[in-house]
Amino acid sequence: MEKNKHILNNTNNDYVVEIEHLQKSFEGRMILKDINLKVKRSENVVILGKSGIGKSVLIKCIVGLIYPDKGSVKVFGKEVTPMNHKELDEMRTRVGFIFQSNALYDSMTVRENLEFPLRRNKTITNKKEINNMVYEALKNVGLSDTIDKMPAELSGGMRKRIGLARTLILKPEIILYDEPTTGLDPLTSREISKLINTIQNKYNASSIIITHDLECAKRTSNRILILQDGIFYAEGNFDDLKKNKDPFVKSFFVTV
Repeated sequence: MEKNKHILNNTNNDYVVEIEHLQKSFEGRMILKDINLKVKRSENVVILGKSGIGKSVLIKCIVGLIYPDKGSVKVFGKEVTPMNHKELDEMRTRVGFIFQSNALYDSMTVRENLEFPLRRNKTITNKKEINNMVYEALKNVGLSDTIDKMPAELSGGMRKRIGLARTLILKPEIILYDEPTTGLDPLTSREISKLINTIQNKYNASSIIITHDLECAKRTSNRILILQDGIFYAEGNFDDLKKNKDPFVKSFFVTV
């Protein structure tokens, strides 16, 4: 699918995420040393890197689940660290987070899982409106017929898509994907990648996608950053990075 082209016309005022000199350590071990990242509106940014080097820590800093030791994290132009609970909740209604585990509630039907974020959002109380939003979200991921099923009745790929539908239901302006294709077969992985692009084009949503799946990176990215030793070691589009002669960068693309 053709990727969103609106990002080419963005100005500096269109950055939805701005990170400068972010540092984060745990128990004396520096995980993120000097992270600098700006994400434009409607841009899909993929972050590649080995396991355990801080990719998930980074996106948790963006939504205020983890606070940096130093540096600046701005979302929609506002610094995240000083936000109080109300401000964080308001920001998070505009930022969707796709967990690697899907984070569906096993005791709830698909309908109830999708209704949950709507009922937490006190501005949406009309039962008909909630019902319409649930059906629209399921239609967007091609799973309208699963509305009354339990998560245990669904395949891994279907649960992943339901998790995506639940995130989409509040129409977030930024979506953070944590390994969206992990554990899926190649066909389902391609479907998830296609959905990521569809969401970008339909809603002009910005995305940060953490993945080890190079096919997912190739299909979804406008820009790729490679994380190594707490910094972004390399940056570019897929084709440019694939041609890069640096041995470390090249190691990510040997199977493509």
